[in-house]
Amino acid sequence: MMLSRFTSINTEQNTARQKEGIAIAKAEGKYKGRKPIAVDGNKFTVVYNRWKAGEITARASMKELGVKPSTFYRRIKAYENEMNTCRKLLD
Repeated sequence: MMLSRFTSINTEQNTARQKEGIAIAKAEGKYKGRKPIAVDGNKFTVVYNRWKAGEITARASMKELGVKPSTFYRRIKAYENEMNTCRKLLD
């Protein structure tokens, strides 16, 4: 019982120290997280239109762009949100 409590306290202290360190690094501009995966915008638009028209599958689109499913669908969501925003501005 005592050992599990000690382990719990130790874990909490380590987590707190890690959060402090990350906050300091962010303030200094050293901690920026993972860099986004680069996808050519023009190529994405062409592949997206072909995928939306049913000419190619989602898997083929991912292979052509060289991205994984999570990146592919995240980019689609961002692209469609951007397109919807542009349409609203034009209306």
